[in-house]
Amino acid sequence: MQWHDHRFNEDARRRGFYDIVPGLPGDFNFAHMNAGVICGLHMHKSQTDYFAVAKGSILVRLLYEDGRPEEKFIVSEYTRKTLVIPPGVWHGYKSLEPTILIFYIDHKFNTVDELRKPTKEDEWRVEIK
Repeated sequence: MQWHDHRFNEDARRRGFYDIVPGLPGDFNFAHMNAGVICGLHMHKSQTDYFAVAKGSILVRLLYEDGRPEEKFIVSEYTRKTLVIPPGVWHGYKSLEPTILIFYIDHKFNTVDELRKPTKEDEWRVEIK
């Protein structure tokens, strides 16, 4: 048996455990967020993100550089699918309730790979139709 120390981070947005499975080429992570937490729009040059919601729900926004229209949708514990976000796609999310997000990134986290885009809180409204 072995113990592997993983990274832990807690701030006003979320409490998370990162790089919890040793030996992977990327990072396997999970985070707990309270309702209303926004992880702003960002894009990776070479990293692919894989998101699955274990508990709760998030509003996801995707923006494309090629002119396709913005996509907004809700992913929840009932979706039972993994969202795959390839490099070059702007993305972010807002927790709609207390949420546990499981995510894998296919490279070790590198701040140089990430670009950020400012957003306003009203851009994260959920429209009920």
